Amino acid sequence: MDPRLQTLWDHHEIRQLLATYCHGCDRGDEVEMAGTYAADSWDDHGTRKMEGRRFSVETVEEALRTTNLVSHLLGQSLIRVDGDSAGAETYFIATLLYPSKDEGGGETIGQLGGRYVDRLVREDGQWRIKDRVCVREWSHSHPVAGDWLANAGFAAAHRSQADASYAALGLAHSGNPWLGEVRAAALTS
Repeated sequence: MDPRLQTLWDHHEIRQLLATYCHGCDRGDEVEMAGTYAADSWDDHGTRKMEGRRFSVETVEEALRTTNLVSHLLGQSLIRVDGDSAGAETYFIATLLYPSKDEGGGETIGQLGGRYVDRLVREDGQWRIKDRVCVREWSHSHPVAGDWLANAGFAAAHRSQADASYAALGLAHSGNPWLGEVRAAALTS
């Protein structure tokens, strides 16, 4: 293949990998998210620094337990490919919606803006995240005072096969194999 076409193809596959990571995280699909990491990987996400696939399990479990929504927006990526390894810097904004801890109810919105700085490897012909550093550039949170589109008839987001993205993309929610164990542990605690 022409080296320029290979570079374009590698860039496309890496951007798809980054989008798949976010889709798995946002939809609560731990198996999909974990599949974006190399077999021997590392993720440094601030307070959570651990092997990438374990990071996926712990992050999705916590999100399903503590948030009403997780949503990533990816920005530009600068990607450099060198054979079967690559480096990438990708801007993101992550938004999380939490039930309020106040007695009055409501929700709190938190946002984090930063960059994923990744070292990637090609394993079995597929690009995977080898090492990730999540760089925080800004963050904030505040109570949600109102939602002007709450009852406007938009399709609801789901963290399951019921989400519209699964039918449109021809995907199956991979599930969360550990979720039954987490729920059983919560009942015995």
